[in-house]
Amino acid sequence: MHAAHLLDKLQQLRAQDGLPAAVCRGNGSSRMQAAGVELLRDVATWSEMGIIRNMFKARFFSRILQETVRHILAGDYDLVVLVDNRFLNLNLARILRERGYTGRIAYYVAPVRWESLYDPAELQRSLRNPRFAMIKRYCDLAIPIYPVSLDTFEQLGIPHVYPGHPLCELARPKLSDAEFQQLLGLDSTRMQNTQIVGIMPGSRRGEISDIAPEIFRAVVLLQAASQSVPDGPRIIAVAPVAHPELREATLRAAANSGLEELVLLDSEFRYDMMARAALMIVKSGTGLHECMIMGTPAVMCYRFHPVLAWIGRNIMRFSMPYYGFPNLLANRAVVPELIQEDCRHDRIAEVAGRLLFDESERETMLHDFAALRERVCLPDPLGTAARAIQALLL
Repeated sequence: MHAAHLLDKLQQLRAQDGLPAAVCRGNGSSRMQAAGVELLRDVATWSEMGIIRNMFKARFFSRILQETVRHILAGDYDLVVLVDNRFLNLNLARILRERGYTGRIAYYVAPVRWESLYDPAELQRSLRNPRFAMIKRYCDLAIPIYPVSLDTFEQLGIPHVYPGHPLCELARPKLSDAEFQQLLGLDSTRMQNTQIVGIMPGSRRGEISDIAPEIFRAVVLLQAASQSVPDGPRIIAVAPVAHPELREATLRAAANSGLEELVLLDSEFRYDMMARAALMIVKSGTGLHECMIMGTPAVMCYRFHPVLAWIGRNIMRFSMPYYGFPNLLANRAVVPELIQEDCRHDRIAEVAGRLLFDESERETMLHDFAALRERVCLPDPLGTAARAIQALLL
């Protein structure tokens, strides 16, 4: 998603400057392809969460990495743009340099250390952290999209640009109310006294199997609670599908959870849904960023397989005070986080019910969202990033 939007803006700038369109190839998915990228590999089904699931794909990822290196070295590329995915991309940059690639390398959505938002001692650790050392050694430019670790980039002398978060520019509805109702298959009469609960359970198969059923069961409880109140609103569940391959798995998870009606939308209409939703129930990640930027109340849910959770807690000693982007940025609980054992349908329904039916809780969250947007929303974020990329091509 981020790569596609960056490329769209870059091509616009080149056209305005009378330059030919950049020829682009890469590992990506349908959005990058629609932006004009010749796909080498479709990455939509690659991603997994946790050590164990990725361990089983280690040989696959190694093969992809080597194929990508060979392709870039054989292709005489002027510029390589890495996007997110720290472990894979920093190794890609390292191997390219070690094998003689002399073109430019830029890192968009560059790695940061979230600990710097709440731990005063993190700066000194970050200055010794290998991820920043690798960025400085192998990359010509870093473009972080969060106001995080900027002091580390400064002190280490890493060339960087902070444009602000691109979703501040992108998260906008496309459809009128009438068009959106038509998309849902509902007329204006059926929309009266109706509240939309938007659901974004994840973009990975493991998330659909591990997280979605608890969210769907929670929605069933919310529907029952609303129906038990005189003149209570009708609650309908709407979910954008991150990838067509996940459609059947999502519907199956809803049916098995007792949710009789689930409206599925293509991902391109998720902002139309979020703009009209009374509440969003989302797994951690980009969806929560979008809720904050669009000003839609949200509950965050996440759970790993119990074995992965045990490894994280007892072996990796992974512990953070918060996991959601708004909470990390504010260093306090702006959005309820229901993690692991708390990611249960009864707890989700309890917390979501307060946000749905208690106006004071909604207003508090929306006030906090507005304050956080001032920190991450800078003017023309995509244009700033694209101009920095274009400067490397000149």
